Amino acid sequence: MEVSISSVPPSSAAIYHSPAQVHALLVALTDAELRRLETRSHYLARDQRILAADLRQQAYVRLLNGQRKCRVGMDIVDVIIGIMRSMVSAEREAEAEGNRPVLVGAFGDGGIDAVSLAPSPEQVGHDALHYRRTLAAIRAELGDDPQLVAMLDAVMDGVKGQALQKQLGLTTTGLASLHKKLRRRLDKAVQNRSLP
Repeated sequence: MEVSISSVPPSSAAIYHSPAQVHALLVALTDAELRRLETRSHYLARDQRILAADLRQQAYVRLLNGQRKCRVGMDIVDVIIGIMRSMVSAEREAEAEGNRPVLVGAFGDGGIDAVSLAPSPEQVGHDALHYRRTLAAIRAELGDDPQLVAMLDAVMDGVKGQALQKQLGLTTTGLASLHKKLRRRLDKAVQNRSLP
């Protein structure tokens, strides 16, 4: 069977503009085409929670980063309008399905009050108790080694690096060795403790 050249499908690279070609097409838009895009974006953005300029910008970005493609021979303005329509349609569908943003504000104004990120008084008390018990378990584990206790106290006071090395009177390798030893003992001390 003989295959003619016209029946061979062209490669997808020949069908679509590359991002560089899309950029050149966007730069070459005339004032009339820009006005058409602006008018259409204002029309599409009405009743939506997006500004017309942001809608246009998102369409440009999707074209330039390859999320959306522009066929060779198609009008770039029509492609951009199609992308904007698709974005607005997806937003409307999400809203219809109940995927809506929740307004944060006064409860009486139709929104909900934001949850406080501050811990409750009970949690603060529990955390302090847990902290004290964990620290007591660590100190009991390290009680027989004064060098490890000194390192723990220094680290808890915020001493780091060369200052820690100088305070403990150790070399770099000695500090690393003591750190490994402390890490092993800490792991052993908190092995069966739960998190608050």
